[in-house]
Amino acid sequence: MTIVIDILFLTFLIFAALLSIYFKNLLNSTIVLGAYSLYVAVLWTTLNAIDVAFTEAAVGAGISTVLFLAVFTKIQPEDRSVIKRNRQILALGTLFFVGYLLILGITDMPKFGDPNWVTNTYLIPDYIERTMHETGAVNIVTAILGSYRGFDTNGETAVIFIAGICTYLILNRGEN
Repeated sequence: MTIVIDILFLTFLIFAALLSIYFKNLLNSTIVLGAYSLYVAVLWTTLNAIDVAFTEAAVGAGISTVLFLAVFTKIQPEDRSVIKRNRQILALGTLFFVGYLLILGITDMPKFGDPNWVTNTYLIPDYIERTMHETGAVNIVTAILGSYRGFDTNGETAVIFIAGICTYLILNRGEN
């Protein structure tokens, strides 16, 4: 039964992605992309990745949609014109190239849930054994994000902060 639900979610995701490209109105595309992000969050939840689901729901479906809508209120209608044909061809070529690279990356992935994969035989048992002693944190996920990946988490926080400042500057442009 779960495979049927996953296929339905993935079908909707493909449909939403194509629909967002099909719409000429940026507002319609933004709404469809917000729904796309919300369904990705639900899909992450079905995969028991609750932390990623919360992030996707907050950033993808929430903040990104609101920021796009805020930008639309600041731009002039003539700036919302349809993209020229050569730009569409370039964007489509880039899309197919990136898609090809992602498919190549999938070929190197292990089978889903493979117990003999290196992360399941070395990394996970090592983290479970050493986390409490090395970090003092009771929660393993918190210890990994806050201690082992602290520099990475700090970098992600800095990127979000810079994006927020840039968005603020874009939205308040010309009002001084």
